[in-house]
Amino acid sequence: MEDISAVKIPAFISSDPALWFSMLESTFELAVPKSITDERTKYNYCVAHLSPDAAMEVRDVILSPVSTNPYSKLTFPLQYTSKYS
Repeated sequence: MEDISAVKIPAFISSDPALWFSMLESTFELAVPKSITDERTKYNYCVAHLSPDAAMEVRDVILSPVSTNPYSKLTFPLQYTSKYS
């Protein structure tokens, strides 16, 4: 994991997950001392800040995370195939 100071993640926006992920990406870019680019780090921040309902939507991904591009695998169903899209 990258050495990052406290990052303030916005609350999940269930009515517009695409907007939330855009805000999340901006937050990752602003991280100090350097931008967050690691997929695993992004995944962990994202999972930690999902609403319970959204977490249930991607339950399988959370319980069995993939080793390659876990953040990308998590964002796709929430943005494009869920009740939140």
